[in-house]
Amino acid sequence: MGVHVYRLFLLILVLAVSVTGILAGTEGKKKISAGAPLRIQIQPWGRSQKDVDTARSMADKSPALRQVLDGSVYKFISVDFPDAQDGARDLSTEFRAVYYDYTNARVVIAEGDIAGSKSVDVSTAKFQPAVSTDELIAAFAAVESDTKLGPLYKTKQIDISPAMPPFTVIGDSRIINLSMKTLDNFSVIGVDLKDGRVVNYEGGAPPMSKAAPEACGIQGSGQATTSNGTPGQALLTIFQGVNKLWEMTVTRPSASSGNPTERSGIELQDVKYKSKLMLKRAHVPLLNVQYSGDFCGPYRDWQWQEGSFVAPDAGSTELVPGIRVLADGQVATTALDTGNDTGNFRGVAIYKQTTENGEEIVLVSEMNAGWYRYIMEWRFAPDGTVRPRYGFGGVDNACVCAVHFHHAYWRFDFDVVSSNNRVYQVEQGKKFLAPIRTEAKISRNYGTNRSILVQFGGGDEAVQVIPNLTDGVADQFGLGDFWILKYQNSGGFPLEIDDPNPPGDEIGYLDQWVNGESIDNTDVVVWYAAHFTHNDGGNLLDPSRRPNVLTGSHVVGPDIRAIRW
Repeated sequence: MGVHVYRLFLLILVLAVSVTGILAGTEGKKKISAGAPLRIQIQPWGRSQKDVDTARSMADKSPALRQVLDGSVYKFISVDFPDAQDGARDLSTEFRAVYYDYTNARVVIAEGDIAGSKSVDVSTAKFQPAVSTDELIAAFAAVESDTKLGPLYKTKQIDISPAMPPFTVIGDSRIINLSMKTLDNFSVIGVDLKDGRVVNYEGGAPPMSKAAPEACGIQGSGQATTSNGTPGQALLTIFQGVNKLWEMTVTRPSASSGNPTERSGIELQDVKYKSKLMLKRAHVPLLNVQYSGDFCGPYRDWQWQEGSFVAPDAGSTELVPGIRVLADGQVATTALDTGNDTGNFRGVAIYKQTTENGEEIVLVSEMNAGWYRYIMEWRFAPDGTVRPRYGFGGVDNACVCAVHFHHAYWRFDFDVVSSNNRVYQVEQGKKFLAPIRTEAKISRNYGTNRSILVQFGGGDEAVQVIPNLTDGVADQFGLGDFWILKYQNSGGFPLEIDDPNPPGDEIGYLDQWVNGESIDNTDVVVWYAAHFTHNDGGNLLDPSRRPNVLTGSHVVGPDIRAIRW
């Protein structure tokens, strides 16, 4: 019997018990055995706010930038560092600062080195970046200064908040959109930052949005959010007693990788279980929403704008700004848990929690995208189970009263022990695993509990990606469930870390990468899509939600389980 055949035979014997015992859609049917208490250790790593401030100051003061922007109306957008995209362990000192020039309708990019080894180079481009904190501050100030709306805003007769879509392009003008709430109506107005003029749209809202007297969602708090590119990264180690159980690098949403216009939520890198590598990188680079009958949208949502949620600070530690470890017995709560949009913290909260699954370590963040409230979690158990979760909520506005469909796409860059991995399709009731040797797009099958298994090419260690019933089914907009791809680190889209189409083009993204490349004993990336129909109206919350645990019908995400570890 060949070595690989023998290993596969052994793996099948193990899976015969584990696979048939897994029921799709059950949250934690597999009980976690009791053991020593879990312990969390955090070490600062990565970029600091000083790095960001230094980069912005060097760009602002550079003669090259002054020459291009002098005489123009412009706003700062963001600062990025290249290592945020490629996952390099050695931090680069190079930076990229982005500005928007309203006078000339263009993006201005300043690239330099915070070590001062070279001068700042400036270039221009034609694309629309994410709406920045500086732009929102200026838009709010314009409303306050408006002769008609200003007095109403100052006396709280109207409420103003970020809207969807975040901006509209009219001719050569970039218009920043704001949702306006009165006693009897919801509408969307715009601000042209070129001259500070408030724009009133025909019909009360721009295309892709809606004005209406009715509204759905919890009451928005209007609290400040985190700016795009705000740093926050740490090395997380989870111990069980004296034994090292989990290790990983954690990056807060505002500094995560992906297209800087959208980013990718709580990002994990170099995830190890019992000192063996499981994931090189894990995050959610794609997040879309479509409305029934195109009532609003569709929208490509962003995941860098951290909103406020409740993370108790008594006894907590925050060695890295924006990454808070809670004291034993404390848990974080979000708008989706409580129906309250207020909070005392922005970033990633980490804590221990005992649930029906046993003790787990939880990483959670709340993100704002216009009127949406997105909740992202990662849960780590002692038995090698990882539960990535995504929850969907919203604050009061007219659009979300209509049925709409959220689609979240995790990108799992599996390096099981090493980057040489093999992939199998697992079906309940079938005797043998089906090898997947070339890139493929695969649909879920809840009837057979179809899952994907990624195995170390030189041994028996494997991980299994198992859907849950709440993860929905693909449609003409969501397009798919699994994409099994070869890892890429070259070409026009480095790492294939974001979809190849421009923002706003939601159709035909990941399919373009399925082009017959071999994934046999190589570096494998699995994209996993979950699809959620938001149709309850009202307060956009699951009426059966349980406090303190992100679960229920408004939450999606697979289980990832270590096998033969």
